[in-house]
Amino acid sequence: MDDLPGEILSEIFIRLLAKQLAQMRCVSKSWNALLSQPSFIKFHLHRSIHNNDKTILVFMDEVFSFDRKPFTAHSTRSPHLELTKFIKLPINLQKRYYRVIGSINGLICFSDASDVNIWNPSLNAMLNIPPLSILSHCYSDSNICQIRFGFDPKTDDYKVVKFMGVHRQPSSSRSNGYFIQDWQQVVIYSMRKGSWYLITQRIPSCVIRIHSQAAVCVDGHDGHLHWLCYIDEEMKAQTIVAFDLGVETFYEIPLPDSKLHHHGHYWFSVLGVLDGKLCAMSRAKGERCEVWVMEEYRVAESWVKHHVFSQFSGIIPIGFTSHSEFVFYGYPCGLALFDPISAKVKSIGTPTTHVGMIKILEYVDSLVWIAPVKREIMCFNISDHFAKLKRGFNTMVNGLCQAFAFGVHNLMLVKLYQGIEGEALKNSRCGQRDSLTDLGRVKPVSGYIY
Repeated sequence: MDDLPGEILSEIFIRLLAKQLAQMRCVSKSWNALLSQPSFIKFHLHRSIHNNDKTILVFMDEVFSFDRKPFTAHSTRSPHLELTKFIKLPINLQKRYYRVIGSINGLICFSDASDVNIWNPSLNAMLNIPPLSILSHCYSDSNICQIRFGFDPKTDDYKVVKFMGVHRQPSSSRSNGYFIQDWQQVVIYSMRKGSWYLITQRIPSCVIRIHSQAAVCVDGHDGHLHWLCYIDEEMKAQTIVAFDLGVETFYEIPLPDSKLHHHGHYWFSVLGVLDGKLCAMSRAKGERCEVWVMEEYRVAESWVKHHVFSQFSGIIPIGFTSHSEFVFYGYPCGLALFDPISAKVKSIGTPTTHVGMIKILEYVDSLVWIAPVKREIMCFNISDHFAKLKRGFNTMVNGLCQAFAFGVHNLMLVKLYQGIEGEALKNSRCGQRDSLTDLGRVKPVSGYIY
């Protein structure tokens, strides 16, 4: 067992769920070292992201409480069916209301009036981030606070971007809602550094209002965050403001010329990601829904019209999933997925709240730790139940080695250990724990490591 090549063990472990792999870290130091390697965690994450059977979490209201079921889980293959008991909700977060911020690589970010929380439901692990003390008094109900969550692939860092706008009343009685008089300084939380810090960059002063965040939370994966903004009180002129998480600067991206002028608030518009590229969806009342894609990032001339959903009347575009399925709201299907390739519509259900309050996240089974862990995890007692666990895996490994020797298909490898997996985990006291923090009895602190 100890002489088994790491490549073979990786082929075995890569097929397990994140929670099971967290339990496997308690078996031995060598397994713990293997499962803690950044390369293995990225390989496991890549496999999870490209799983053909995606699961989406539908928040019918972006403001939610854990006192009652905050979301429903659905497979994209059969979204009309709800997956029950899919995720264990975090404890000690009741009696408070939270707002959905976003989701990156299996980590879900949400906030209340002061704190920001990052939750890995795969490991049932939670990171609470208190506000920056010197600015906490600035974030009041009388001002507008923007919070976004993203990932910088260049530094392998997850960041929370937070800034505030001091609002003012419109200068004309014909204008509706609030407008921003002044944008305040931006603060960023780095999970790698485990701290907040200020930057000198501010959102462009021409922006007087930010459109509500996209309902399908897929932004921020590639190191950039995007906001759809208004630059005039009549809310006819729009622009995209982007933030580079690597160099931490704002810049503007113009929309296609055909979308710069519209008919007031009858215009529904949202940003999204289609095939890894920035896209913009728009529809004027009584008109067809259009999808524009920026083929070359930050090149205004590269906007190309990809889809015109003329077959649907009266729909509200919501966004695209990572598998390029179009999410929309319409009658009579309600909230639905549309696959442009197969031209099939799959209904999710009828929202119980206003469609503008819906948030949709993609669930990704993830090993990304959100708190530092000790390299040597101290398990409770290495005794008979661990001996049984290792014997079970010895049997599994021997069968897998023979399978590799005879070229058995990867799908058959999974069946070789299904029979002994349950018994092995049942005999492990570590298998009774819910999170990595519990497994290692690690005191949670800010930040994370792989």
